[in-house]
Amino acid sequence: MNPLHHTYLPYSQRKVYFHQELLVLFWKLCEHNKRFLFFVLKSSDVLDLLVPILHYLTDARADQSRIGLMHIGVFILLLLSGERNFGVRLNKPFTLTVPMDIPVFNGTHADLLIVVFHKIITNGHHRLQPLFECLLTILCNVSPYIKSMSMVASCKLIHLIEAFSTPWFLLANSTNHNLIYFLLEVLNNIIQYQFDGNSNLIYTIIRKRAVFHNLANLATDGGAI
Repeated sequence: MNPLHHTYLPYSQRKVYFHQELLVLFWKLCEHNKRFLFFVLKSSDVLDLLVPILHYLTDARADQSRIGLMHIGVFILLLLSGERNFGVRLNKPFTLTVPMDIPVFNGTHADLLIVVFHKIITNGHHRLQPLFECLLTILCNVSPYIKSMSMVASCKLIHLIEAFSTPWFLLANSTNHNLIYFLLEVLNNIIQYQFDGNSNLIYTIIRKRAVFHNLANLATDGGAI
């Protein structure tokens, strides 16, 4: 991940360790300076920022002492996802070799985003649960622009629907239903706007159709639950 280790003179330059402060600065610049935000989004350079942010999120997901870093990274992605150019840029193929604890896949930066978010939700610290709505809102915002989703990312997305649509989770509190709403909105956006290129997702939906049948016929009375 650190290019300074692979130069002609390894370790000739020192690694910067105040990345959290840099992320806060970047977040505030994007939030308060629209010209800077448009400058970042007008080229694929935004993906050069996305990958390190996702790397930090993956690396810090189980560390309670780095919850603040998780919040900063998610808030940055939430801000960027509100812009159309960000969603369009995510269709660029992901070809980098990055040491992340995620399944191997062959796809785009959108696939990377989905796979990393799945890892955070299913294998992160329990204190990250308040961020789940933010993570799924990001996916909602970019979903109309995802032209082609890999099989790995498709399975991860449907697995989240399967996990969040169980009666015990949906009825555990008064806000859990929002998560399944966001996920269904992601599917609706992709089917409506990018149906032709997302055969992997459509196949996964058909293969897991029982999940949607069970959700449609969800029991709400105490005896059935």
